Parts: sequence; C-alpha cells; structure tokens
Amino acid sequence: MAEAGDMLVAAIRATSAERRGQRRRLLWLAGAGASYAADTLFLGLFVAAGTVPGPVPVGYAVAALGLSAVFYAAISRGWSLRLHDPGLVAAQCVAGVLMQFAVAFAAPQVAFLWLANLFTVLAFSMVWLSVRASIGVWAMCVVLGAALFFGAHAPIAAPRASPAEITLAWLYFSLVLGRCVFLSVYSGSMRTHLGESRRKLARSLEQIQELVSYDELTKAFNRRSMMARLEQERSGAERTGTGFAVAMLDLDHFKQVNDGFGHSAGDAALKAFVQVVHATMRETDVFCRYGGEEFLMLLTDTDLAAAATAVERVRLAVAAHDWTPVARGLALTVSAGLAGWRKGENLEPLLNRADAALYRAKRNGRNRVETA
Repeated sequence: MAEAGDMLVAAIRATSAERRGQRRRLLWLAGAGASYAADTLFLGLFVAAGTVPGPVPVGYAVAALGLSAVFYAAISRGWSLRLHDPGLVAAQCVAGVLMQFAVAFAAPQVAFLWLANLFTVLAFSMVWLSVRASIGVWAMCVVLGAALFFGAHAPIAAPRASPAEITLAWLYFSLVLGRCVFLSVYSGSMRTHLGESRRKLARSLEQIQELVSYDELTKAFNRRSMMARLEQERSGAERTGTGFAVAMLDLDHFKQVNDGFGHSAGDAALKAFVQVVHATMRETDVFCRYGGEEFLMLLTDTDLAAAATAVERVRLAVAAHDWTPVARGLALTVSAGLAGWRKGENLEPLLNRADAALYRAKRNGRNRVETA
C-alpha cells in the first residue's frame, strides 16, 4: 500500500509539473503571437506612410497566423510532448528568423529595423535553447545575412524620408529594445529563481538526510546509519589494524518511567539522556538509538581499556544528572555492555558479545559496565 501511495503521489506531481510546463509554453507562444501582431501593425503603418508596398504586411500576417496556429495545435494537443523540445522553441526561433529576413528581403528600405529585431529572436533562443541549438540559429542568421547584404536589390536602410517615417522607425526600434530588455530581465529572474530552487533543494536534501540518518525523537543517529558507520569502521580497521569497540547501553527500569510518569516524560527522559551522553562522550565516538531505550556507542581508534573508561564516564554522568526537570522524583541510571573488535570479526558476533555483556550488567545489579 505504501508503494502504491508513493507511486500515486509521484504521478500527481508529474502531472502537475506537465500542466505547468504546458501553460508556460502556451504563454510564450501567446507572447510570440503578440510580437508578430505588433510587427504587422508597424508594417501597416509604414504602408500608410508610403514606405513599403501593401503586400508585405499582408504576407507577414498570413505567415505569422499560420505558424502560430501550427505551433498552438502541436503544443496544446500534446503532440510536441513526444519530442525532445516539447516547447518547439528551436522551430519557433527558426520561424522568427525567417520572418525577419523575409521582411528585410521584401522591403530593404526598412530592413535595418527588422534585422535589429533578430536580437529579440536570439534573446528568446538563449533563454530556452541549448548552446548547440543557439549556435545553429546564429549560423543561419549569418548565412541569411550574407545573402541579404551581398544580394539585396536596394540599399539596406532605416526609413528617414519624412517625419512620419522617422517617428515610426524610432517607435519600432524602441519596441525592439523593449523586447530585448524584457527577455534579459526574464532571463535574470529565471537564473535567480533557479538559484533559489537549488538552495531549497539543497535544504530539502539536508532535511531528508537528517530524517534518514537520525532518530526523530532523540536526534541521535538511527540504527541504519550506525550500522553503515560501523561497517566503515570495521573495513578501515581491517586495513590499518586499528582497534575499536562498541557498547550497548540500556536505561535501567525505563518501563517504570513510562508507567509512573507517563510516556511524554519517558520521551523527555530519552532526549535528556542523549544530551547527557553527547556532552560526555569523546568527540570521535558515534552514538545511536538502537531501539526503544537501548542505545549503541561506537568508540573509534581505541583499545578495550580506554573504551571502558569512556563508557564508565558516561555511566557516571547519567547517574549524577539532575532528572528533576523531566519529572519530579525521577532518577535514572544506565547499564552498558562493552566489546572490543577482534581482527577478522564481522559486526554480528561483535554486537552479540556486547549485547551479552549488557545482559550480564543487568543481572549483576544494573548501573554498571560489563566487558565482554
């Protein structure tokens, strides 16, 4: 059931992300359509000013409408989702480049303005396309530019024959600059948003790592992370011959704490116990909650005598601790079983020997450390 639930959550998230992607693609397509409409409007105004022939804006509008309809159908119906480029960004950039050069070839008298508009198309491609695809679009512009500059039948110019043409040229050039600024700002905001998303992801990964590695209640290492750490220590000891030890620790009569003071006091006692141990144990040692009120300590780079001294120090600290903040009248002690690693020994027999020593400490009166 848990696996099925996880799969359902993953499917819902994937569907939601896909819908957001589709909305974003359609929004960009709408922006491209609005840009084509503005271009058509200015071409019409240049026709009114007597600068370009009438068929130019008509052809431009028909081509823009046809291309936009094809792109809209492919994206909105999900056909493009099968492609590596579901937003058809490369196709839209190629279409945009061809549209601008078509105007430049058909009306060289306004070619400068529509060539300037190529910066808008290239800025759009830089936001979404890969480096290789962007270089391909740039190369196409270079080839078409060469054909225009060397083969144009009239001078490539910006219209300045009348105040109306100058005004229209200035306004259109301002529109081109505005588009480029918008795309630059959008690209910057995307980078900022991406950086923030990465930081959030890093924080989430840290939280996940903490959940995976630490006990939720006590914040000590959990059993799984400790076993991995123990295996690392054992492998290193096999190579270097350095000794280490493990200690099983169990709070004495802990069931009476839950029965007499309540489970909330029991939880508080476990957390306080871990704090006492962390404050007392050596910095190089590792401590984990092994299960219930049972804990496991890894004492690194040490012999059995030094390990016994370290565990005894922890035992004394627990016995001397003031447990009154947890519950009035509460007193806790801990029993421990200690075992030193033997060369060639696996973890299971090592832990079994520590566990046997712990039970011997329990049988011998508790609040003591027994060595295997």
